Amino acid sequence: MHDPGYDIRLRSSAQTSTGQVRQNNEDNIHLWSRDKYVLAVVADGMGGAAAGEEASRIAVDAIEAGMAMRDYTSQDALQQMTDEMVQGRLSRAIQTANLQIMRKAAASPEMRGMGTTVTLAFIRQTHVIVAHVGDSRAYLVDHDDGDITQITADHSFVQALLAAGHITHEQAEEHPMRNVLYRALGQAEDVEVDIYVRDLHIGDRLVLCSDGLTRHVHPEEIAEFALAYDNPDTVSQKLIALANERGGEDNVSVIVILVEPKLPTLPPEKEAALADEHDDEKTLVLKDRQRGTKPLPPMPDIPETADPDESLAPPKAISENPAPPQVAYDDPLRQEKMDAERPSDDDQPAAYDDLAADDTLDRAIMTRPEDLLPDVPPESKVADTSDADAKAEGIDLRIPDQQ
Repeated sequence: MHDPGYDIRLRSSAQTSTGQVRQNNEDNIHLWSRDKYVLAVVADGMGGAAAGEEASRIAVDAIEAGMAMRDYTSQDALQQMTDEMVQGRLSRAIQTANLQIMRKAAASPEMRGMGTTVTLAFIRQTHVIVAHVGDSRAYLVDHDDGDITQITADHSFVQALLAAGHITHEQAEEHPMRNVLYRALGQAEDVEVDIYVRDLHIGDRLVLCSDGLTRHVHPEEIAEFALAYDNPDTVSQKLIALANERGGEDNVSVIVILVEPKLPTLPPEKEAALADEHDDEKTLVLKDRQRGTKPLPPMPDIPETADPDESLAPPKAISENPAPPQVAYDDPLRQEKMDAERPSDDDQPAAYDDLAADDTLDRAIMTRPEDLLPDVPPESKVADTSDADAKAEGIDLRIPDQQ
């Protein structure tokens, strides 16, 4: 198996048309596209409407079974096979299809004379193996110089006359026996399968088609359309449309496969060589991200102090002894009694007034009669406020666990 040294991607398209004259399509095409390879087949049936359709269908089904395209385990094995093994499997699949067609024709009198062409291509990386019987064709279009090469040889009487030099190419195109085949599936129990092997390059196109295309479109035109578009769907559509515009006398089938690179990788020795070449190059310096143009706000002026510790002093409180709010009562006698019972600022610390004024519940507790007040143990009484330090610092009201 040819290994190009890098991964490639195979993009493909398969399309068919009944044409402008026929009422049914005796062509049968199929395309199996996998991650590592593509298998494509064009089968052009013959022998009458029903017989031709049945013959081409049997051929495609036999190839699918012979190549085990529905068995993913076998598909992995197919990827690992050598070229000789793949060639043998392709030939056996076509020969099996031939025997099935022969048996079908023998069992059904209405199917006698049925047959089909087969052009089968197995593409793996940049390597293609073509198995061929009949006059369907496989073309290779070179991306670099635009040349087109016909890979297969037609198994027709006209092609034999042309190869022997008895007629010219111009005479072959107009010869009345150009569609008469001397080799096809369904003619004999033993069929010889031609095998071709070619190497592909990036950008090359592989085109498989029935004679419904080559009857109206010249090889040079096939190459022109194949290289004009990078989408295989577009190429196949354009070619079929051109054949139909020029008469579409037969069914037209086209398969286009495009070879593209996919994440190319270099061999380890080449990567090491490139790394050594770049060792002496200058290092690319990335510039800092451009800063914003909006100016920053000015820094506040901080006055210098003689004493460095002075600036670290804690800020002064806004108000150490805020005045408690005055509570008004509707009953004048009650107001007078509460004013008389309220302790003065000299007897009660400021912090106590702050706590008492916090909410309504505190005010209610303050106004309770003395006989309802709880007994306060001597050790829990408020500290003496006559001390000057106590008056300045206030009273610590935390419970003993928080001391």
